Amino acid sequence: MECLGPQCAAMLVEWIRTQSESPTISGGEGPGPQARQGLLWRAAPYQEDAPALTTTAELEGALEHLRYAVFRRFQNQLTRSERSRLDNSIENAFFKIDRYLLRTVEAERAAHEPEVGRLREEAREGKERVERLRLQARRAELKLAQLTTLTPETFEEFVGELFEAMGYEVQQVGGSGDEGADIRLRRGDLFAIVQCKYHKRGVVGSPELQKFLGSVHHNHAHKGFFVTTSTFSLAAEKFATDHPIELVDGPRLVELVTQALGPGARREPEPSWF
Repeated sequence: MECLGPQCAAMLVEWIRTQSESPTISGGEGPGPQARQGLLWRAAPYQEDAPALTTTAELEGALEHLRYAVFRRFQNQLTRSERSRLDNSIENAFFKIDRYLLRTVEAERAAHEPEVGRLREEAREGKERVERLRLQARRAELKLAQLTTLTPETFEEFVGELFEAMGYEVQQVGGSGDEGADIRLRRGDLFAIVQCKYHKRGVVGSPELQKFLGSVHHNHAHKGFFVTTSTFSLAAEKFATDHPIELVDGPRLVELVTQALGPGARREPEPSWF
C-alpha cells in the first residue's frame, strides 16, 4: 500500500521507536544488535589501583595489560622512572592474576596458566638480558674513563664489550691472521667487521680507510666499523660516506656508551683529551 504525506511519516517514526525499544529482532529470533555487540568484547579495562580481579573479563584485561607492559619494559629505551613504574605494574599484575587463578574453577585456571607462565618466563628472560647489557655497558663506561691508560689490546676488548652491550654477537679476532678485522659482529642478518686503532694523537686518513674497505669486501661483510680514539680527516669522512663504512671517533664512542647505558644513567666524565 502506497503511503504519502505527514501521516505516513508519523507512522514510520512510531515504528522505529517501537523497534528500538524491543529487546529482540522482529520475529523474536535471537538477541538484538545490542546483545550481539556485547559478545565482541571479552576483556574489561585493567584497573591498576584495583586490589583484586573479580571476573573473567577483568582477568582478560589484566593479561592484555601484562602482554603490553612486558613488551614495553624489555623492548624499549626507557627512562629510570618509566622502568620503575613498569616493574611495579608488572609485579602487581602477576600478583593479582595469581590470586584470581587460585580462587577460580579448575577449568579456567587450566585455560590461563600456560599463558601466564609464558609471560612470566618472558619477563624473567627480559630482566636477565637487560641486566647483562647494563653490566656490559657499565664496564665499557669505566674503560671509557680510563682510555688514556688502555693498551691497544684492552682497547679492542673495550670496543667488543661496547658492541655486545648494544645487542651484537661479538667475536674477538685480532692477531696477525685477522684479515683486517679485529672484531666480527652479527645481529640478525647483518654481518660486520670492526677495525680498532688506538691513538692518543693523530688523524686517521683516507688511505687507511681504503685498505679497510678491502678487508670489508674480503670478509664478505655488509659493512665495517672503523673505531679510533683520535679523529678522521675530511678526506676520510668523505670516503666513508661513499662506502659501507661507519666511522667511530672519540666523541662518538662517548655517544655509543651513553646509548648502551640508556636514559637516566649516571655518567662518568669524558676523557679530557677528546
